[in-house]
Amino acid sequence: MRPAFLAHALFAVAALGPGCTCARAHDASGTADAGSTTTPSPSSSQASTIIDREGDGSPAMKCPDELIYARRGGSDENRYVVPDAAERAALTDAIGKLAADPAASPGARHDAETGLTAIGFEVVDIASLPGAVIVREVESRRRGGGAYLIRLGSTSRLAVQTPHTFFDEGTLPLGCELFARTSARALFVETAHRYKAAEATEDGEHPADVAHQSDSLFQAATSGLLGAGVTTFVQLHGFTLRKPNEIVVVSSGAKVPGDALVDRARDALAPVLKNGGNVARFPADTLDFGATTNVQGALARSKGARFLHVEMDSRLRKDLNLMPDYRGRFLLALASALGAT
Repeated sequence: MRPAFLAHALFAVAALGPGCTCARAHDASGTADAGSTTTPSPSSSQASTIIDREGDGSPAMKCPDELIYARRGGSDENRYVVPDAAERAALTDAIGKLAADPAASPGARHDAETGLTAIGFEVVDIASLPGAVIVREVESRRRGGGAYLIRLGSTSRLAVQTPHTFFDEGTLPLGCELFARTSARALFVETAHRYKAAEATEDGEHPADVAHQSDSLFQAATSGLLGAGVTTFVQLHGFTLRKPNEIVVVSSGAKVPGDALVDRARDALAPVLKNGGNVARFPADTLDFGATTNVQGALARSKGARFLHVEMDSRLRKDLNLMPDYRGRFLLALASALGAT
């Protein structure tokens, strides 16, 4: 094992901790703002590594420095600010232009950047991944608006999303590697802790929980991808074990069984899991973790797109973060189910 990966793996163990003892039992507990305080601010021209490599040439777990930088301070109190309608519309338009199929013209990128500048966002090229950019907030206007990696000119119909990386620990590096292995058109990551970054409302809602708030910029960016022709969305989430060996739950977010993508995901992932771990489908096999209130899933289904919600228990996420071979088999199986291999 290479020293750099060993250091990353040890960090992952420390960050995952012993398991969830927090208010929401379906998530892994988390207090660490992983990687948010140790990475210096990179300039748009600074080289950044999104795909490191294991000895066999497969993608290793490493997110781009520009993305880590965009998440800094995401657990700070009062970080999150609810965007207004004009900001949401501007981001939807810009993401749609940048994610256009085929390649966005230079004029389209210029138009997107003009609109993004007006709402405090910037477009930064990722030097180690030619043709890929990250849309993120400028330093002086951070308010938890998310970070959005896009492969310009990609014809992939797949997008990867990790909307709870500060809370569902271990999902960020898994999302980065799935993005690398599948050549997905986009990777969307939240930049504010779902509970810590904003106080709950009187009715118990959490404004910074972008997977459940339709007025977020994360949702607006998802709308932009749908307009650009993305037809499949996969979200990675985490929970703590409540049933023996039920360590993955897959769902489309719909309350009825029989979704073909869910069935394919179960069939692909089940043989990969160690120690007899089970993959449960919602609602056919379990009534837990169905993502029925996930707003990205609802939006995707309303537009005729496919949505796959993947819940992984904390022990599995720990193993995947530490074991590159196991991680590779798991993510390749998921990619196969998504039709992205």
